Amino acid sequence: MNTEFTLSYETVDNIVKNVLLELYEELKDTQEKKKANFDNLKDFQKEDYEDEKTLLEATKILVCYYTTTAERPEELSNL
Repeated sequence: MNTEFTLSYETVDNIVKNVLLELYEELKDTQEKKKANFDNLKDFQKEDYEDEKTLLEATKILVCYYTTTAERPEELSNL
């Protein structure tokens, strides 16, 4: 059985927007937890922290691109 369906650009944008907002919140929480315990992290965890910091910054840019000011988390509303 082969079923074909089509998504509108708006639907795809909404899916991407929601995933980006979720990713942003997860990365932000992870960064806060690791930062609070940074001295106790192992070397590879410190490297992960730095990589995730870069990913968080990139995610902020994408969130701002895909959302309106009203849809963004408060800390991103001025970007």
